[in-house]
Amino acid sequence: TAHISFATMKPRTRDERHAMRDKERLERDRLANRTGSYHRYEPVKDPTAVAPNCPSYAKPVERFVTTEDVAAIQHKERAQDYSKVMEKHEGRRQARYKREEERWAALDAKERAEQMRLDRLQADPICGRKNVGGAPFNIVSQAYEPTPAGQKLKHHDDMVKFRGELRSMNLAARNHLGFNPITGEQVYPIKIPERPQPPASTSIIG
Repeated sequence: TAHISFATMKPRTRDERHAMRDKERLERDRLANRTGSYHRYEPVKDPTAVAPNCPSYAKPVERFVTTEDVAAIQHKERAQDYSKVMEKHEGRRQARYKREEERWAALDAKERAEQMRLDRLQADPICGRKNVGGAPFNIVSQAYEPTPAGQKLKHHDDMVKFRGELRSMNLAARNHLGFNPITGEQVYPIKIPERPQPPASTSIIG
């Protein structure tokens, strides 16, 4: 009898049989094992794992920090936290110091201004007086005060009246000493007013 060979096939495991029941997994397996000029995806077990030939790869032992390094790192972190706290305190101190300096400078400026105002009031003979009129003239009796200031004011008022009379005389002279064309009255002869003399205590030129 001739030897007859049969095509044997490796039996599937239980996981493979269960996987064939899952449609998505079955499609992934068929895509991974398909033939032809198709792109075949390489199976990646862990997408987040780092390849050994990658510069960021670290061995499991290197991932952990030793006791001395942990103490140094913690000390550095505490020093940084302390430095931040001190910088915050220093910033607040500088702000309060500047605000206090500005407040004292404003108080000093206010005090100096008040002192200058008092000095100015004391130096001015007009300021600071009470129950004193603004002019040396009695508004009740219509009389000038018997003081040099009153005599000066009287002379000033007399000069105002003198200039008014002098102006009326000049207008009459320019009207040729005739009659008033508006009222028709006869103009009286011109009388030159006398110039008032200044008081003896002051020398005033009118």
